[in-house]
Amino acid sequence: MTPGAAVFLDRDGTIVEDVGYLRDPAQVRLLPGAAGALRRLNAGGFLTIVVTNQSGIARGLLSAEDYFRTERRLDQLLEESGARIDGHYFCPHLPEVTGACECRKPGTLLYRQAAERFGIDLSRSWWIGDRERDVLPAEAFGGRSVLLGGARNLSSAVDLVLASSPVPMRIAVAISGRGSNLESLLHALGPEAPARVVLVLSDREAPGLSLARAGDIPTGVLPRPEDAGAWLDHLRQHRVDLVVLAGYLKLVPAAVVAEYRDRIINIHPALLPNFGGKGMYGRRVHEAVLASGARESGASVHLVDERYDRGAVLAQARVPVLAGDTPEALAQRVLAEEHRLLPAVVLATARAGRVVPLERELAAGDSRLATE
Repeated sequence: MTPGAAVFLDRDGTIVEDVGYLRDPAQVRLLPGAAGALRRLNAGGFLTIVVTNQSGIARGLLSAEDYFRTERRLDQLLEESGARIDGHYFCPHLPEVTGACECRKPGTLLYRQAAERFGIDLSRSWWIGDRERDVLPAEAFGGRSVLLGGARNLSSAVDLVLASSPVPMRIAVAISGRGSNLESLLHALGPEAPARVVLVLSDREAPGLSLARAGDIPTGVLPRPEDAGAWLDHLRQHRVDLVVLAGYLKLVPAAVVAEYRDRIINIHPALLPNFGGKGMYGRRVHEAVLASGARESGASVHLVDERYDRGAVLAQARVPVLAGDTPEALAQRVLAEEHRLLPAVVLATARAGRVVPLERELAAGDSRLATE
């Protein structure tokens, strides 16, 4: 996976109130504006990683389980506010008690672990905290930092991070039906995201076009989907960087593929390379999966070339095939994964500036007790 950018955040005094050695989940209180700031980073396509020194563990003032309980409470509070932390890392050591370690800030071990786990370009990343040791690692990796204090809080620090972001990637989405994947993508791409939908195309007057029109997004209907000239006129007019096929059922003209080589992706409701090809869409796919006796299905995002569903797979998400499944029931579970997977690939692509593979599962939060 091509590395993307992250924002590394201290916890106590940056996201939550610093009450000393925090061990009771009831004491976890978000600082004013912290949830909104994190929500803006999430929408902006940045990974959010907490790295915190927890010497109270070495001092015997709290246990690792106490820390995990406060971590879970923090995640809960943020989720209630529509925000998230992508990964949690902490150092339990104190040099005079446990000896020297590489994970206690400003040591760099936990950042290197996070970079390996999440695919992070540390040189493009940011460090935010209320103490100098929180931000010093930025110098080691060539990143940028914001030290909080005085009038500068997490919200104003995030203003600086987002102001430094590149011009958003311009996306065209092609649909043929009701546009539920388009809707999930529009929901994921908030106003500060590194990508935005600037055009929605369809081979017919599809119901999903109303979603675009409701959001003042330009639309275009291609009555002759094989007409490469019409495609290219639309894409060039709107200066499109990436084309996303989201339930689009026609073959993209070869001339369009050639001009947008490695810049067209498609979401398919099965685990490619199986159950793809001409005519394999919608209910037909799920019927074929059930008829095959496969024990799992899922969603695939792949590059588009001159043939149906044959481009390189970029990401997949899996669901089990259950006893007694119907095509409708299986389709519903797969569609939920499509709605999760497609925005993730688009955001990763926008952060990297080009189409990149993505890990099969989104990173859900990673807690590690460093012992090195």
